[in-house]
Amino acid sequence: MHQGQFDDTIGIFPEFIDGRGILILPTTGRYFQVPFGCMVPQKVENLLVVGRAVSGDQIAHCAFRNMMCCTVTGQGAGTAAAVSLKRGVPVGNVNIDDVQRVLIKRGVKIK
Repeated sequence: MHQGQFDDTIGIFPEFIDGRGILILPTTGRYFQVPFGCMVPQKVENLLVVGRAVSGDQIAHCAFRNMMCCTVTGQGAGTAAAVSLKRGVPVGNVNIDDVQRVLIKRGVKIK
């Protein structure tokens, strides 16, 4: 809610929340940034969790569970995995600037 912005954004998603008694349809032009950190488990190295399983509070989950948002996390995770292999670092430790550069080059709007 409130057009969340994150330094580690991997894409944007329309403000579309449907659940927990809240209904905001994606007709306002508002969006939020999807953070890379929502996919990185705290205690498991070299794993990213995407789709409906990403981390967020109850309201965030009402947006994250939409299939369109799941594609944002999937593309971000795949890009991060490729960057991690190229740089030789665990995927959770990639330089987010490198990931964002690749995403932007591929036409992804991150802001």
